[in-house]
Amino acid sequence: VSPTNNINTSSYISFTYISYIFICRSFKNELAYFSKYIQPTQILLPIIILEDFTKPSFLNFQLFKNMLTDELIVVVLVSLVPIIIFTPVGLFTNIMSTFLLF
Repeated sequence: VSPTNNINTSSYISFTYISYIFICRSFKNELAYFSKYIQPTQILLPIIILEDFTKPSFLNFQLFKNMLTDELIVVVLVSLVPIIIFTPVGLFTNIMSTFLLF
């Protein structure tokens, strides 16, 4: 079982990642980083702030989706193993018993 199969773990990872990026960029560029919020025009300020808050949730759901589909594919493939193994063996034994009886 993958540790990121839990939505809480993947949300923690995504929010930590975004916080790290925000802190590193703000220390590197100091006040120049915050000019991106008013750079094109001040009317876009709410949209840019909304983008900063929606990016972690998007990363969260994307990571959770990838891990969940990986788990489901493994479960489906493991459940197909008896069909793949036992069907040819069953056919072989039925054919052999048919040849032995006739």
